[in-house]
Amino acid sequence: MSHIRQIFTVDGMHCASCTLLIDEALEDLDGVHRSTTSLRKRRTVVEYDPTTCSPHAVVAAIAEAGYTSALVDR
Repeated sequence: MSHIRQIFTVDGMHCASCTLLIDEALEDLDGVHRSTTSLRKRRTVVEYDPTTCSPHAVVAAIAEAGYTSALVDR
C-alpha cells in the first residue's frame, strides 16, 4: 500500500483537545494511516492511501468534527 502525505490548514482549534478530536476523526477514515495535528501551527499532516481516501474526504471529516480546513498547495 502506498501512502501520500499532505498538509491541511485547520481553523477553529482552541486547545490540545481540539487536536485530539481532529486526529481521531481523521484516523477513523478508511485509508488514513496517520494524522498529526498541531495547534501551534494550525495544521494537520495526513498520511493516507489515495486509492481509498481523498483530500475532499479529509476536509469533510475535519468539518464534521467542527473545524474548517483546506489542502495546502505546495
